[in-house]
Amino acid sequence: MDGSLHSKPTFSGGGEQNKAGTLFVSSLEKGFRVLEAFREAPGDLGLTEIALRTGLDKSAAQRFTNTLHQLGYLEKDARSRRYRPASRLMDFSYTFLHQNRLAEIAVVRLINASKVHGTTVNLCEMIDTNIIYTVRIPHSRASYPATVPGRRMPASSTSGGMAILAFRPANEVASIIAASERRAMTPNTITDADAIMGRIDEARDQGYGFGVGQALPQEISVAAPVLDSQGYAVAAVQVPVYLPQWSAEEARAKIAPLVMETARSISGVLASES
Repeated sequence: MDGSLHSKPTFSGGGEQNKAGTLFVSSLEKGFRVLEAFREAPGDLGLTEIALRTGLDKSAAQRFTNTLHQLGYLEKDARSRRYRPASRLMDFSYTFLHQNRLAEIAVVRLINASKVHGTTVNLCEMIDTNIIYTVRIPHSRASYPATVPGRRMPASSTSGGMAILAFRPANEVASIIAASERRAMTPNTITDADAIMGRIDEARDQGYGFGVGQALPQEISVAAPVLDSQGYAVAAVQVPVYLPQWSAEEARAKIAPLVMETARSISGVLASES
């Protein structure tokens, strides 16, 4: 079994790397900063926008952007001279998923779970103060953004985040909550740190995270932790359902057992391979 599945990462407060050492290559970091500028962009970006989003001066933004364009990671519109991500970036997604044993174990089980009630089923992992959806099995009526792997959401506002944090060490959880932005995404989003800790305690007690209207106004979200052999949460299985087709009571009665059973199945394989 790949030991990376069982490593206990030390939270670094937002993903900032230690830049004091001589092994850190700042130019490489700046190149990735340009790619990350497109993550939540509304569309194509010009050099001025790239400079603003990355904090680079325009000359540096131009050099890094041009290099990425020549390497095939960015496309350039010949008329507007604006840039967009190129399909070669999919190589990184493929490499990650191809090498990811957790995703390999999970995918069939997520597909089977999605058929029980005709729902979307996601696998999410922690990245800094967020969760990131690494595998997504959408239902037939899902909107396009809900089908795309790689989307990040605040751990403090999501059932997946609650499920994972409930089975992480207390000091790690405290660091993540303290560093979280904790912004309100809907009128119902819980942002108070003590209230969030209460939700994490509840998730630990009941074995699953649960939220109504936390990230989307009509969404009921249920998630259960995927645990390694030491009981450390490495991921979560998450299912979203929506009001008024579903009620909170129905979600607890039907979706919670489904996500817990699916997560336990994945956890069992992980434990057997460790």
